[in-house]
Amino acid sequence: MPVQENPIVTLSTIIPQIFQDCQKSTSNHRTNAITLRKVQMKCSSYRSSNNESSNNQLDNEQAFNTEFIRNLNKILPVKKGQTNSERVIKFVASFVAFSCEKDKELLNNQNDNTTDYEDDDYEDTLSSRFAECLIQHLLKGIEAKDKNVRLRVCHLIAHLIGCLGSIDDDLYERLKVELTKRLLDKEAGVRVKAVLACSKLQGDDDHGKYVIEKFIGMLRNDPSAEVRRAVIYNIEYNEETLAYILQRARDVDPINRRGVFMKIAEEINDFRVLSIEDREKLLSWGLTDRDSHVKKACVRMLSTSWIQHANDNLLELLERLDVVGSNIAQEALISIFNARPDIVQMLNFDDIFWENLTAEGSFLVRVFCEYNKEDEGKLDEILPEVTRLAFYIQKYNNFMNQASDEEQVNLAFIVGQLFLLAKLLDYGDEVGRRKMCSLLREMLMSSNILESHIESIVEIEKKISINERDFTRSMIEIITDIREGIEDDEAPSRLTYQDDYDLSANMSRLSINISSMKMSVLSTDLKQTERRVSNSSTSMDDSNILQEDNEMKVILVNLKCLHIIRCMLEKNSESLRDNPSMYGLMNEIIIPNIQSHEPVLRELGIHCLGLCCILDQPLAVENYNLFMHCLRHGHPELQIKSLMVMSDILIAYGYSTIVSSTRQGNEIMGLLQECLKNENEQVHAIAVVGISKLMLSKMLRDKYVLKELVLLYFDSDTASNLRLRQCLSYFFPVFCHSSFENQTLMQEVLQKHTMIC
Repeated sequence: MPVQENPIVTLSTIIPQIFQDCQKSTSNHRTNAITLRKVQMKCSSYRSSNNESSNNQLDNEQAFNTEFIRNLNKILPVKKGQTNSERVIKFVASFVAFSCEKDKELLNNQNDNTTDYEDDDYEDTLSSRFAECLIQHLLKGIEAKDKNVRLRVCHLIAHLIGCLGSIDDDLYERLKVELTKRLLDKEAGVRVKAVLACSKLQGDDDHGKYVIEKFIGMLRNDPSAEVRRAVIYNIEYNEETLAYILQRARDVDPINRRGVFMKIAEEINDFRVLSIEDREKLLSWGLTDRDSHVKKACVRMLSTSWIQHANDNLLELLERLDVVGSNIAQEALISIFNARPDIVQMLNFDDIFWENLTAEGSFLVRVFCEYNKEDEGKLDEILPEVTRLAFYIQKYNNFMNQASDEEQVNLAFIVGQLFLLAKLLDYGDEVGRRKMCSLLREMLMSSNILESHIESIVEIEKKISINERDFTRSMIEIITDIREGIEDDEAPSRLTYQDDYDLSANMSRLSINISSMKMSVLSTDLKQTERRVSNSSTSMDDSNILQEDNEMKVILVNLKCLHIIRCMLEKNSESLRDNPSMYGLMNEIIIPNIQSHEPVLRELGIHCLGLCCILDQPLAVENYNLFMHCLRHGHPELQIKSLMVMSDILIAYGYSTIVSSTRQGNEIMGLLQECLKNENEQVHAIAVVGISKLMLSKMLRDKYVLKELVLLYFDSDTASNLRLRQCLSYFFPVFCHSSFENQTLMQEVLQKHTMIC
């Protein structure tokens, strides 16, 4: 019998050669793993001729392990990023995996029934002994001073844990403790590898839950984007961790934000596990993200994973997004139109669809029409003719008026979507145009019209009208008809509006006495008026109840008229001098309501008067003192409206023009500076925005005002005023980079009025 060659002698030659080869390419890793496995088997099975004890087998295994570890130690101190070291680590992982696979095959061949062998037999294999020895060695360096050693150790352990079947319980406990410590390592790279290793230890046991808690803490607080990214991809998905994963959609790192959408698309089998609020937030954050890659990841999640969960049915998807209260559903739908043209081709808007509209259906057809608004042929295929659409508006509006409170919300939404569709129609058909005009007039005069529908109706009226003068005339006729029923009931004290339209001469007649104001709860629904009357004290006589009812009706009608006027003025661009009928509206409605004791009527009246002033410069100059008076003495809401109007007028006509033309023009800047110290945050922010616009447009150049803005920006008291801070964060760099003179002015302010510690 030939003498068996001692494989231990050749270990110092074969193993270094294999480690050398595996650094060149990953393509030879499988071949080298097979060769190394054969060497390991020879060492394990070798018996010397003098028939030494069975301990000789373990000694031979130890010799192999020692030589393997000696070669492995050489790559542990190598810095991160070295390709050769990374390949060696991958080879070690592939070798351990290959060895475990071969041992499983051997055990299966030794047992007739593969499920009969005990766990202990399975654990006591050549591969398990080798892996245990390797891990025990690596744990010696897990707390090394050299960060590269710690990183390589954690990296190797992460690979080995994924390959192992079972290891000794004591070693497993030690492994968990040491890896958990590395989650707090000062080096971000070590923490990343520790996360990869600990991810295999997550579970329902106490330590598994402890690891998840650690991951959640790292997800929220770790300063390294790379570490947070590792946690996002490796944390176990469940109800507890989902909320924290969603928060990372607002991570400062765009790669992490993209990773959230990729993780959710892979892990969530049905997006209904997310609440409607979470779905809304997630889509809003993703579709409006400034990074294009994040946006693409969100669109991919929506157009592949989420739409598949809805059976490729857009209506079913919209039902799960709650389109009635959604702010992002339209953007989501458009992204699906762009990404999935195959689904778009399946859409069918037939007569049955229009006869049985739902909130989701009306929203879908409206967005689809706006998406194809440039294609007139496509719109003609989808939209019904004007007369038929008017019929549908009337039909669903009647349903809304007769429905319960719960159903009324969806029906009101459907009517609103039909109004938006009406804006896309061609009104060349005179019969359809007359029908639509008659319907809109009837709806505006209805006492049940919703405030949200008024703006759409006014806009459609403008499209139907021949020109702006015809539009104004028709709207004034509607307002006059609305007010016909209350002309005899109301008798407010009105200003005598002179030919020069000077309100400042009649300031003493305005009832803006703050102490006499009454804060009333107003509603556009007369049913609330009836309830209010029914709940009045039984001691009130019938005449008082009737009087209170009439007063409330007057207030509601005035609110409605003012709202219509506001919408009309916002759509107008023609000067009031070319449209004299508007002055009648000011005399009869706007000015009397500015005098009203009801705060909400004053606010809306000031708003309407401000819009009139934007359309007529002499009117703005003559009434600027009124806005200043309201800003000084009005209640907070009136101050906000007045300040907004004042700022718009200054920007529209020029700061110097208003100052030189107004009687109290020299007080304007002082009043604006007072607003910079106002306790109301909204007044504070609006004043800053107005002054910033004036300075950027070079209408105002005042270093003392600029100094106030600088101090406000660094004042800790304004930290909670986000609108103010956002405005100034934009203003200062743009102001300084817009001209050399601005840079000089800023330099003077900083040198003379600030101290740098």
